[in-house]
Amino acid sequence: MSHSACFSYCLGNRFNLEKLAPLLAEEGQSQRFKDATLVSLHQGLAFAFDYGALVCWGLPLDDVQALCARLAPAVEEPLAKAPFDEISFALNRQLDRLHIQHDHFQLPDDAPLAKLAISHALAQSVVLEAFEQQVTVNIRDTAFIPEALAEKGRIRLGRRRLAKLRGRLHLAKSEVNLHFDLLDKPEFFWDHPELDPYYDLSRANQELDSRLAILNKRLEVIGELLAILADEEHHRHSSFLEWIIIWLIVIEILIFVFHDYLRWF
Repeated sequence: MSHSACFSYCLGNRFNLEKLAPLLAEEGQSQRFKDATLVSLHQGLAFAFDYGALVCWGLPLDDVQALCARLAPAVEEPLAKAPFDEISFALNRQLDRLHIQHDHFQLPDDAPLAKLAISHALAQSVVLEAFEQQVTVNIRDTAFIPEALAEKGRIRLGRRRLAKLRGRLHLAKSEVNLHFDLLDKPEFFWDHPELDPYYDLSRANQELDSRLAILNKRLEVIGELLAILADEEHHRHSSFLEWIIIWLIVIEILIFVFHDYLRWF
């Protein structure tokens, strides 16, 4: 039983479908499904998902990377470092269902729709990896905030930098939340419920649910950091107003002393 490779990439935030269609037509015969386009290539299959993921079956890695480069003009908001994953697969007609062990997929048949069902989970996995990387980088780069509070009791940053940090963290949180629906069961399975087992087993193999739970915990950390920054900015603004009031009172007292008591003017 010969083994082949399946490669998954998250190239960017989404594909521009108007630009993507002619590029895929140059690669081979294509067929449109909900959220994805199937392309039959000489050596295998490729599935381009609307949300910027590409899953290729049976193609050498060099060919997959070349295909990613040719599709790059259709990628909107491309990622500087595209998340990447690889599984192996083989056809085993003796089985009556999909079998997965140690990232090796044994398929009972070679139907393109079965591979598309699996590809939905693989594509969601690399998209989730992109979210994980984004959130991890933001948490790592702002780790000094709670450390500064623990050591000094305040965050010694200018208002502009504080505002930028709040904006960056809020953007990371909103980006993930806005795209969380991509990680739900795709609408494709409303029309093909018989393919649910392929998707469910693949989703479990990619540990999507546990990774989503961890990502939610990390988003909670970002929420706490946002609250800390908001409190710090509010404290600084309040302190600024308090000093203005204090100086106004001082000026008023000085005017009273010089004008009414000393009668200097």
